[in-house]
Amino acid sequence: MQSNVLKKIILFSFTCLIYMVGSCQTQTNKTLKRNVFLGARLVDLSAIEEDLGTNSGIYLSEILPNASLGQMGVPKGTILQKINHNTISSLVDLRPALLGIKEGDDLKITVFENGQQKIYQGTAIGKVKEEHPHATVQYGVVHYTDNLLRSILYLPNDKKQPPVVFFIQGYTCQSIEMQNSNPAKQLIDYWIKEGYAVFLVEKPGMGDSKSKIPCMDIDFDQELMAFTKAYEALQKNQAIDANNIFLFGHSMGGIIAPLLAKKHTPSGIMVYGIVGKNWYDYMIDIYTEQPLIMGGTNQEIEENKKYYLPFIKDMLVHQQTNTELLKNPIYSDRLKADGVSETLREGYYIQRHYTYWQSLANIQVPQAWASVKSPVLVLHGEYDIQAIHPKYGEMISTNVNKHNGNATFQLIPKTEHAFLKFDSREQLQTVMQNGTYINTFVTHFNTEIATKSIAWMKKHSNVIKNKVK
Repeated sequence: MQSNVLKKIILFSFTCLIYMVGSCQTQTNKTLKRNVFLGARLVDLSAIEEDLGTNSGIYLSEILPNASLGQMGVPKGTILQKINHNTISSLVDLRPALLGIKEGDDLKITVFENGQQKIYQGTAIGKVKEEHPHATVQYGVVHYTDNLLRSILYLPNDKKQPPVVFFIQGYTCQSIEMQNSNPAKQLIDYWIKEGYAVFLVEKPGMGDSKSKIPCMDIDFDQELMAFTKAYEALQKNQAIDANNIFLFGHSMGGIIAPLLAKKHTPSGIMVYGIVGKNWYDYMIDIYTEQPLIMGGTNQEIEENKKYYLPFIKDMLVHQQTNTELLKNPIYSDRLKADGVSETLREGYYIQRHYTYWQSLANIQVPQAWASVKSPVLVLHGEYDIQAIHPKYGEMISTNVNKHNGNATFQLIPKTEHAFLKFDSREQLQTVMQNGTYINTFVTHFNTEIATKSIAWMKKHSNVIKNKVK
């Protein structure tokens, strides 16, 4: 079990979200097959009250007739136990078992049915491409050395060469393809309805992408390269107005954005849920300031200073390997007690490879913002626990303006990191603790983020093209 401290370290991510949005096509003849789509409602066996005759696998409560399992004849009410040669004991086994299976590949499914195992064989059917009521959705490819990255571009209906928003996601290794209820998707839909195209790109190895090194094993520089190549591809796309490209960096995307602007000059940069400090300085605040907002005690903070501040200094400043970190007598026992050492031994810390954090710590974030000449809009949610405090957003606008730039800071009242608005911090904490947070996606999206970003883009667009007659 991890300590309360680590449970509270949410960092820069949509903590419960699975991305799903759009991106663009590049000038390349490379293609990508869609990932396999099982087409089933999956339920953990612990949620099933009746005796099913086994405690290993995933219950298939519903089967879509036109997806992979339905076409293979797998009936609902059975228990999925193997995908090809990969054993499925619980939901956590599903994602790695599906990696690399593309449309058209052979698929072998083992289920527990009527008290015994039964095998079904067939062909994998790919995930259905999205159809948007207000846009044409283009599935494209960003191609560079050792990588074919899936991109998606939403082109609003009745618009010729529209301005475009390049949405840059947070730090986690998740696909950009999301449910419509996702707050990020709702924000994107507002932009589309207003006549803006929206572009997204998968990180290496995510979604349909093919990469030599998967997302979980790349460092920050490699991730920055992916977004840089995607920006260059977007500029070449004749379906959009290359003179009106806006960046929207959410969370970690807000560090990527000013770094992209050093090589290119977008029409504007918008960021949400971000701080303008170097990463090591931010991590100190995670252990010393964030706990206070979340009801932590002074004793907890003193414990953090004793164990975790030396740990992050050794990792981020001294750039020690994971093996060296695990041997340190100051904090090794604490890492083990908090459940950190198990994943760190495999090379991972807070859902990424430890070298990702080390290379990120080498980035001079204030210097990156100081060099930005494009207009900047910094949005900060009042209840954003990850970005901690409004002063962390204000420091960006102050920095940009100090260096002859043009930045505006706007506080979004009662809003948290994933664009959701609550009546109070207590209400937010309640839904995060009782398991109903995801249920608030549809009802709590704060439209103010959409309206403020749209108004700002209209002000800074070079020329917004009229609708095609």
